Amino acid sequence: MASVVRASKYRHVFGTAAKREDSFENLRVATSAWDSNFVTANPKYVAVNWAASGGGAFCVVPQALTGKLRSDFPVFSAHQGAVLDTAFSPFDDNVIASGAEDHQVMIWRVPADLEEREEDVTEPIKVLRGHGRKVGHVAWNPVAEGVLAASSSDNTVRIWDVESAEVRQTLGGFGDTVMSIAWNPDGTQLAATCRDKKLRIFDARTGRVEHEAVSHTGIKGSRVVWLGADRLATTGFSRTSGREVWVWDAALAPVMRMDVDTSAGMLMPFYDAGTRVLYVAGKGDGNIRYYEFADDKLHFLSELQSPEPQRGLGVLPRRGIDVQRCEVMRFYKVASNSLVEPISFRVPRKAESFQSDIYPPAHAGCPSLSAEEYFAGKCAQPKMVDMEVIYRDGPLVVGAGAPPVQSSAFVTVSAPVSVSAPVAQRSTPASQQPTPATGSPAPERQSPVSQTRTPASQTQTPASQNQTPQRQPSPAPEPAELISLREETARLQLALNQAQKAATDASTRERTTQQQLDDASRQLSEHEQTARKLQAQIDAGISADQLHAVESKLQAAVNDADSLRADLDRASTQAEEYRRKLEQATNKASEHEKTSAGLQKDLQTAIQAANALALAAEKAVDNL
Repeated sequence: MASVVRASKYRHVFGTAAKREDSFENLRVATSAWDSNFVTANPKYVAVNWAASGGGAFCVVPQALTGKLRSDFPVFSAHQGAVLDTAFSPFDDNVIASGAEDHQVMIWRVPADLEEREEDVTEPIKVLRGHGRKVGHVAWNPVAEGVLAASSSDNTVRIWDVESAEVRQTLGGFGDTVMSIAWNPDGTQLAATCRDKKLRIFDARTGRVEHEAVSHTGIKGSRVVWLGADRLATTGFSRTSGREVWVWDAALAPVMRMDVDTSAGMLMPFYDAGTRVLYVAGKGDGNIRYYEFADDKLHFLSELQSPEPQRGLGVLPRRGIDVQRCEVMRFYKVASNSLVEPISFRVPRKAESFQSDIYPPAHAGCPSLSAEEYFAGKCAQPKMVDMEVIYRDGPLVVGAGAPPVQSSAFVTVSAPVSVSAPVAQRSTPASQQPTPATGSPAPERQSPVSQTRTPASQTQTPASQNQTPQRQPSPAPEPAELISLREETARLQLALNQAQKAATDASTRERTTQQQLDDASRQLSEHEQTARKLQAQIDAGISADQLHAVESKLQAAVNDADSLRADLDRASTQAEEYRRKLEQATNKASEHEKTSAGLQKDLQTAIQAANALALAAEKAVDNL
């Protein structure tokens, strides 16, 4: 029985890396070991953590300034420690926040003369002090203006009122370093993963922990991202170093768990709420996998593979994508310490009009609440903009100096859409679907499966088309040319039906083969996991008694070594004493030799004198 291919408008989305001349070169990307994306972007700028000596810095490059960056391009440098994370304001493309190892958060405004500027930017507009240790993550509230969350290695997350530079709430209860933070769509809750292997959801205004659960059990870090209003996804590691993706509901009950592969790099998740596609990229990998989230399941779409591994990724807000080219997502990939490469994901369509079925409204970049209203307890949904405005006018730039967005461009959103609802309930009604123009070009990069799918009206040919048409009674016979044309038409129709059947069979075989390959890959992954578990059991197979015996023998060996070392010290001392005495004896022997030589000389002198006296005595006797 042939498998059914799940219908999706994004099933054929494909990614393409930008050419070298359209990338950002001659950068000095930071080499910090902190788990950071290293790059962030908006429709106007791209910001990169900078490798600076004697302090911390980051660089902001205009989107149009691709190619090689000049070596003296100004950087933003006021931090006394390395910059670990940056984030552009969602409501002003010229404002950016930075967190660093000097325990501070700084708010900056990009100067209008950035490209012509020669000196560095050294004066932030705000400095947020109060963190006890380095600041690892910063994230702006998606609804309220001037509200910023910042996590620190002092095991806290602080919610700042940027305008007053005051901490309005401190989120605590973490058992270790906070690894990632994420706001929910209406900015009332903040999710956080921690090195203590727990996932928590806080009420950002009261500081209360609303939900808490044990997540990935691996010793490495994890990340979290919201999948709409009532679902979350986390990435992390298992005990056997397998990389995982888990989906949770709003009460932190597990919805699904998926094993990805076995590798050492952290998985970076990015969710596009408009297309409901989750992108998962591994640090140190060259691939980006993407899944469509529907019916509480992650449906694998495809995978972008590259020979160059990524150190980090930044994502462009939807109001900045190229709608006219059917772009649905754009990443900025840190491909090396000097290169940031844009990667565009597109739906393969060649359309001459706005494709409303693949472009739901996007975040408009306009705040729904002020900071005072937000901290007073008021709630609101984010303002959304009709993507047809971006199709017509180009990327939507917000903030100082940008043209105001017309109120007619906004789309009212009364409540967040539940991503767990069936796809059919969230799809655009048929009456609102755009009708493609007759004779429009065929979509790009269609897979063989999509090419063989034809409407039922074409695959089920009436019986009258499979048989030779019967002639109707007529007072005059039909021309031979007409009869020949009808027979040729019937023959061609039969050949078309056979070709369609053959294509359908080939597509079925292809899907069956792909399913078999997927099953084989899954079985291989299961066997590898079993082998790793067995190896872990073998490694942990030494009993406590055996371990105690080994420790006792090791202690005895240490004691013996200490005893031998003491004996060696004593022997060395005695050898030194013997050496000293030998030197003394040698000196005395030398003195005795000298004394003996003198005595021998005196003795010879005495003998000579005695001989002389004897000779004199003999002469005296002779004389007598």
